[in-house]
Amino acid sequence: MPNITKSAYDSGSIREKGRGWQIRYRKDGERKYEQVNGTFKQAEKVLRERLVAIENGEYVGKKKLTTGVYLQDWLETYAVTNCTAKTVQGYKQSINCYTGPIAGITLQKLDAIHIQPIYAGMIKRGLSNRTVDALHKALSIALNTAVKQGTIKRNILDAVIAPKVVKKEVEVWDTKTRAKAMTILKESQYGGFYQLGLMTGMRIGELAGLKWASVNLASKHLQVVNTLQRITGQGLVNSQPKTERSRRSIALSADTVSLLHEIRGKQITQQLEVNDAWTDSGYVFTQPDGLPLDPNLMTRAFKKVLTTAGLPKLTIHGLRHTHATILLEQGVNPKVVSERLGHASVATTMDIYSHVLPDMQEKAALAIDAALSGK
Repeated sequence: MPNITKSAYDSGSIREKGRGWQIRYRKDGERKYEQVNGTFKQAEKVLRERLVAIENGEYVGKKKLTTGVYLQDWLETYAVTNCTAKTVQGYKQSINCYTGPIAGITLQKLDAIHIQPIYAGMIKRGLSNRTVDALHKALSIALNTAVKQGTIKRNILDAVIAPKVVKKEVEVWDTKTRAKAMTILKESQYGGFYQLGLMTGMRIGELAGLKWASVNLASKHLQVVNTLQRITGQGLVNSQPKTERSRRSIALSADTVSLLHEIRGKQITQQLEVNDAWTDSGYVFTQPDGLPLDPNLMTRAFKKVLTTAGLPKLTIHGLRHTHATILLEQGVNPKVVSERLGHASVATTMDIYSHVLPDMQEKAALAIDAALSGK
């Protein structure tokens, strides 16, 4: 029985062949053939994916493509256009540091037996499970892209077992420490930065990237639409939050509004003092000349403040955790807390702050008794 064309596209077609379908398309004038064993609709889907990949410049041919070449191409094309600069930096570090043993293997011949020894070797060298898991995630996403592009048929990472990452309980300040810390932070060089982090739960990159254009003191809200991070080899990089949920509106308390008025007032004074040397960058937190603050500097300075004051150890990200813990302890709806933090879901919030749940459960039990007894 002759092959019959069932569907045609501007630059591709599908023909019945054997027990499945043969899709045909062109890349740089060269005809490509690919067998799809499944339904006609599945063949159409594969053909559409190939044509889109070619149109977007993401298609990678199969001939003698090594894993190392593919991964570098993936970092430079897919990753830089679909991920934040900070995420790309993490992917590059994982891939460039640990994939040497598989770099010369043809991508189509790469198998689980090549990957598992890399993970074992990393653990043997004393690297953490979290470091191995970061590599596993980077490779998995990269190979998923190769599957969509038709470069490989399956993601071999599905058959690779990464070491389990034990979730750490987040570190937060207790009630007594919070009150003392607010006074100490206020008096420190970058006190406004740290205070706003504790008052809003914003991430360090979001604080550093906050601009006055995103702050509405009259309506007592600010918009998280920008981040500022230091990227190796690139310096300070201004970008958008990595997810839609991270782009959010945060309601401000009266004390937080007062703090921002104070920060703005000090900034105006600095501007008058340096006059023409001032750079109008638009950032809320700036150096004496108006240029934005380096988030890495904020991290180092925060650690020094705690050490000098004798406060319990806490990372600057711990201010965000402390903020969320306070809200949950005060009975704020977890959905509201999740939205305020910019988490992907309420489940993410409750998983991170599970240490607060026991007290919340006890309060719930007391509340139901009080309600039913009429007290």
